[in-house]
Amino acid sequence: MLEVEILGKPLRLACKAEEKEDLLNAVSLLDEQIQEIREGGKVVGSERVAIMAALNIAHKLLTVQTRGINLNELRSTITSMGKKIDTVLNDQEKLF
Repeated sequence: MLEVEILGKPLRLACKAEEKEDLLNAVSLLDEQIQEIREGGKVVGSERVAIMAALNIAHKLLTVQTRGINLNELRSTITSMGKKIDTVLNDQEKLF
């Protein structure tokens, strides 16, 4: 069980231990979107703010998916690039 706060209200969420970090990241993303919408001042009411935040996040997800970007491939590529950078940097340190 994981306890989080969204829109100033506590929520208890069930999740597996291995999913905890991803769920906390999702809560953080949602909270950031909510804060941006609230600061914009164009949307009034907690329910409407939450719906707008969810729509923004869904739109971003669909945009990524329709552009043919596979998130697993992207993660793998970033990890591979990081390893290559580490190797190059380690080789550079040996020169000095």
